[in-house]
Amino acid sequence: MFISDRQVQEAFDVLHDQAHAKARAAYEYAEKRLKVVLAKAQLTANGKTVGEREATALTSDEYEAATKTFRMIAEAYYLERDRRDAASAVIDAWRTQQSDMRAMGKVA
Repeated sequence: MFISDRQVQEAFDVLHDQAHAKARAAYEYAEKRLKVVLAKAQLTANGKTVGEREATALTSDEYEAATKTFRMIAEAYYLERDRRDAASAVIDAWRTQQSDMRAMGKVA
């Protein structure tokens, strides 16, 4: 498969795009926020044992909402990470292609 200049440029554009950084920052924030919501829910939970308070906190409406939000943010982050990985693979393949062409004497 021949990798065109257009494909390489698109791959570079993906790597220079700020979308991955923003998605990762949102993911890391949501991950920390999830822990905060759980901790607050545990503090307000009624229960005689730590296990009872933890179970109450894990089933609270606030924690459920936070996990749903985290899931959406994680999905967006992983999609962006995969997009970036694919762009990197295109560039690696293009480099190999260019090296092979030089070895065959087709490129200066």
